Amino acid sequence: MANPKDVLVLTTSSIEGLKVKQYLKPVSAHIVAGTNLFNDFLGGISDVFGGRSQTYQKQLVSIYNEAIERIQHAAYEIGANCIVGLSIDMDEISGKGKSMFMLTAIGTAVVLEKEIGEKLNLTGKEEKLENVSVERIDNLRNKRVILKKANDNTLNLNDEVWNFITANQIDEVFPFLLEKFTESMAKDNIQPGSSEIFSNQFISYLDALPEDKKLDLLYNTIMNEKNEQLASGISIIIEKMNIYDFTRCMSLLKNENFQVQKRGLRIATYDKAYYNKQDKLDLQEIREFINITFVEKGTRSTKKQLLSSKEKEIWNCECGKTNDVASYCFGCGQDIYGFKQNEMKPDVVDGFIKQKIELIGEFID
Repeated sequence: MANPKDVLVLTTSSIEGLKVKQYLKPVSAHIVAGTNLFNDFLGGISDVFGGRSQTYQKQLVSIYNEAIERIQHAAYEIGANCIVGLSIDMDEISGKGKSMFMLTAIGTAVVLEKEIGEKLNLTGKEEKLENVSVERIDNLRNKRVILKKANDNTLNLNDEVWNFITANQIDEVFPFLLEKFTESMAKDNIQPGSSEIFSNQFISYLDALPEDKKLDLLYNTIMNEKNEQLASGISIIIEKMNIYDFTRCMSLLKNENFQVQKRGLRIATYDKAYYNKQDKLDLQEIREFINITFVEKGTRSTKKQLLSSKEKEIWNCECGKTNDVASYCFGCGQDIYGFKQNEMKPDVVDGFIKQKIELIGEFID
């Protein structure tokens, strides 16, 4: 199973057509929220219809979804691919004049006999329905409005828009968000912290997307983007989200563009959320590939020293300049391997990966 979000969560004790191979243990998740979480809504709610607030309901749904995500992580960590018998309770905790809500999700982590995707249609593709709710119609209408504004570059990224594109996993708006991410980084010199504020919203949006779609969007940007600042910003997002991917990283390292290979080197030091035995083998393969791929680009030579018969070792850079060994080229600023002083070097990356393999080995044979 690729990631925790693939863990199936059921309120029933079984699933038709699939057998439980192994019952592992109960898993739970707890979300505690202060009552002030809802105070902003209660002060001036303008969306109350029939005694219900849509905003309040969305906040409750958000807490519910967070609990589901946490219990999926707990099950995934012990090797389960399904949770059965899920129950969720909401309780109020009070004391000393203060009160909080606690949402508790509990279920049993199990291993199904076959991978879930083999029996169920979990591809995310919409099927034609017999009936459709007005909510679905409104969502589609709003989606089209947002995409049109994004294409016209007139979309205002306020909280309402961010919430909508995140909740509805609208990946089509990603190119527009990339442009805005670039603008936020450019403004950072004028308004410090602007890129961090945007990246936090951007990360929340990306994290809600299906795993493969999220990886494709980010790694394809790293692969094809010519703007080095933007590529670096996306690389940092990959690091923050712990979504290192072996196959995609190897594609970067094998790219014909040396600058793209450098990006792959940096990403090779990043972490993923979970590791297994195969990851140890994959990381070792990365190490071996780095050691045979990133060789000296310059050529070593010697020359006589002034006022001496002794010769000293030098290297000739691809840019045509001659430099002392172990120094950066005074012409292009690169070392003999083609790396600038502030860039991550292959030997440093190799050390990171070697240590990571050793750390994983402390837990996994």
